[in-house]
Amino acid sequence: MSKSHRWLVTILWSLALVVLTGCATTPAEPGAQDPFEKANRSILNFNLKADRVVFKPVARAYTRIIPGPVRKGVNNFFSNLWEPMTVVNDLLQGKIAYAVKDTSRFVVNSTVGIFGIFDVAKKIDLPRHREDFGQTLAVWGVPSGPYLVLPFLGPSNLRDTTGLIPQYVFTDATAKMNSSESLYVSGVRIVDKRAQLLGMDDILELQPDQYLFLRESYRQARMSAVYDGRPPQAEGDESEQGLIDQLLEDE
Repeated sequence: MSKSHRWLVTILWSLALVVLTGCATTPAEPGAQDPFEKANRSILNFNLKADRVVFKPVARAYTRIIPGPVRKGVNNFFSNLWEPMTVVNDLLQGKIAYAVKDTSRFVVNSTVGIFGIFDVAKKIDLPRHREDFGQTLAVWGVPSGPYLVLPFLGPSNLRDTTGLIPQYVFTDATAKMNSSESLYVSGVRIVDKRAQLLGMDDILELQPDQYLFLRESYRQARMSAVYDGRPPQAEGDESEQGLIDQLLEDE
């Protein structure tokens, strides 16, 4: 990406931050609002149809053809690519101890773990810890904004969607590859990610309103991520926590 394009992205992100910060005067947690529900439901229906036709069948074929240990190595490899992003966000959030541990994890897995294929760091008490720019914005006090469903990407909110800009432009290692390599790697990453979620399909299909289920699951998952697994929780909010914890571990 050229320097001029990087500057343009930086400017756009800064403007988005101004808009988000301006929303801080709205009631308690703006993310509790869903003013775009009608459009969100339409996009979700599109995503579910695309998943049934394309992504789910490919993911199933992937799990049948590729042995489990190989799939695990692929998942470890992609997770390792995102470790630098986690370190950057650790520092932006003032989590110095986490930054040291996550840097050590990246170095160990990139060398001894052979480019991250083997999660050696976990065996020496350096477990995976994920931070992204959406979480950083939350720590900085930026409200979540309205709930959004993004085409193909799924559940999000205004804050997390804004956080995707620097996340993909500045920290994703695949952005350094040429276009053909990046396209191939991104395709494998998408299939691998969808394969990890196959176990959740039956749970989703049992829901009387899949939209509400996904919306509330996403909100709780992001709240847990922002508070490092210890969100302020009202009595009776634990009903979906087992599923949320599983989703967080799979990311």
